[in-house]
Amino acid sequence: MGKVKGFLKKAALAAIVVCGSIATASAQFMQGRADGLEKDIERHVRFLTADSLLGRGAGSAGELKAANYIYDQLEAAGVTMLTPRDGEDFYMAGTLSDGFPFKDTIHSRNIIGVVPGYDRQLCNEYIVIGAHMDHLGVNRISVNGEERLQIYGGADDNASGVATLIELAREIANNKFLFRRSVIFAFFGAEELGMAGSWYFLNRSFGEVPNIAMMINLDMIGRSDGENRFQVFTGVSNLELNTIVNNLKMRQASIQPVLSGTDYFPSDHRMFHEKGIPIALFTTGLHRDYHTPRDTYDKLDYTQMEQIAEFAFALANSVANRDERLSVGITTHEGATEEDTYYTQRDVDKPAQFLHGDEVQFLKKWVYPYLKYPDSAIRAGEGGRVYAEFIVEKDGRVSNVVITRGVSDELDAEVVKVISASPKWKAAKLRGQNVRVKTSVAVDFKLSKNGGFGIKK
Repeated sequence: MGKVKGFLKKAALAAIVVCGSIATASAQFMQGRADGLEKDIERHVRFLTADSLLGRGAGSAGELKAANYIYDQLEAAGVTMLTPRDGEDFYMAGTLSDGFPFKDTIHSRNIIGVVPGYDRQLCNEYIVIGAHMDHLGVNRISVNGEERLQIYGGADDNASGVATLIELAREIANNKFLFRRSVIFAFFGAEELGMAGSWYFLNRSFGEVPNIAMMINLDMIGRSDGENRFQVFTGVSNLELNTIVNNLKMRQASIQPVLSGTDYFPSDHRMFHEKGIPIALFTTGLHRDYHTPRDTYDKLDYTQMEQIAEFAFALANSVANRDERLSVGITTHEGATEEDTYYTQRDVDKPAQFLHGDEVQFLKKWVYPYLKYPDSAIRAGEGGRVYAEFIVEKDGRVSNVVITRGVSDELDAEVVKVISASPKWKAAKLRGQNVRVKTSVAVDFKLSKNGGFGIKK
């Protein structure tokens, strides 16, 4: 099926050996780089979209030139390289019936590097930040009987993600003692051919997939204005990850991404999502130049790309330094029977509703009005955020309330009690039929500004 050369597994194990330094400072994005990242990002994009690379088609000489360039940039930045300079190349042939997401023979390559984390235990877990380096290549057309080449330079798709990731890797390498978990930088080939590079990485190449704590995918992040706002798609109802993103938005001078309910186009994050790994797609979305020769470097917003790099740095740092790994979030479960099956709120035609509203309405109209702060928890100074999942049944009843991230036995039990006592919801519908859905809420126990508690005692 493919040539497994062993570079990744051997190098990853070697990277673990050098873990263990102690962090003594806070992260310094762009420390000592007064001119910012804009010019460097643009320089990378110009190289990747040059006509000499002929659109970086999968397996082409142009893709190889891109791989060599990326390798040299990462090595110069101090990133530990896990693949050779030409990348870990692979040949894959299969059919859809074999379980592969493609049916033609594919030749491509991946470039992988790592910055080891400093924590002796958590450095064995990984944050993967990825961007696909391939594009559509060229198209030969006839104009007045003369053959001409149409070059698909792919500035936004996805030289924007690659260029930004190169500089993001440089920043993380400069702050390598401030990341408890290790950070892997993955430049995937053959994304345009069914995400073959990321599939190969997860299924044939990297030997520690269960230790991947999160994947951040940078794909088409170069446009701005109008509908092309910076969006973050987290794949499923993942309250923990969404909370982190929302908290990062509140920082001074931070770019303000939109938490999107759809990822709009297939990309490498989907391969990680299928493995049950929390994901975040960073994108500014589709546009009329998508997959055309008009996708050129002069149409990109390099100032915004620098801001997106900073936001990715902050998200990676936040997740890398958590004591506990992120939960995967809720996904649709096709059970053996109809009674065992449930869907997410995003996978149905009409989501379940509480008093004509969503989960926010449920918190506002039911949970917080009836939630009590246990006296013993008040005396003990216990507080924080409790994450709970539950199922809305076909008849609207609430069942299967489970705490996925708790604070204490008493606070967790109070949340379970109140949610379990919920009045009936309006059931979700799929293809005209009532169906079961699983959803989640985050319940805060905290003091209000006036010294009292923000919820009913």
